[in-house]
Amino acid sequence: MNTEKKIGHITSFFELQAQDIDENVVKFDQFKGQVTVVANVASYCGYTESHYKGLTKLHRKYKSSPTKLNILAFPCNQFGEQEPETCSTIKRFATTKYGVEFTMMNKVDVNGLDASDVYLWLKKVAGPPRITWNFGTYFVVTPDGTVASFSGV
Repeated sequence: MNTEKKIGHITSFFELQAQDIDENVVKFDQFKGQVTVVANVASYCGYTESHYKGLTKLHRKYKSSPTKLNILAFPCNQFGEQEPETCSTIKRFATTKYGVEFTMMNKVDVNGLDASDVYLWLKKVAGPPRITWNFGTYFVVTPDGTVASFSGV
């Protein structure tokens, strides 16, 4: 199925949904009026420690602010096979080692034929056309649904 058939009908971030790390469906309409950061993550990457620590610090600082901050972390094994673990192992690693309290999502592909609808849509509306590495691109969704991408952070 081509990208347009998969996501062509989606006009807003808030129409998306995906499974969290425990396989519960997360409907993104719950994030209306809030800031949401989306990132692809991996447990065995050279950037893991600094980015997990940074995301955890950011989440703790702003999770209870008037405009709540959400972080959706999508584990991905497409770059150097640096996320080979099961979802339960990934969850245990992130919560035990880094104190992660933000939303860990189910493991996904971010590029290619099997890329998640979330990443297909985010790349379509904000770019870049390909994610290049773990933690390589962060998407920031404003309370009204405007999406911006930041690469090389």
